[in-house]
Amino acid sequence: MDENQRWAHEELTRLMKNSPTYEDQAFYRALDQLMLKQAQRLINAAGELDGRSWADK
Repeated sequence: MDENQRWAHEELTRLMKNSPTYEDQAFYRALDQLMLKQAQRLINAAGELDGRSWADK
């Protein structure tokens, strides 16, 4: 997780704790989970690209 992703995660966590309604809390939690999954997909895609560039063909 890079600096921007860490900041966004911290902000979403703060918003979850300070939100008065369950709907807002659920929204921020889902947004945080989506962001973390997207970050993992980017890491996986970069690794796949690197692996394919080194693979023997």
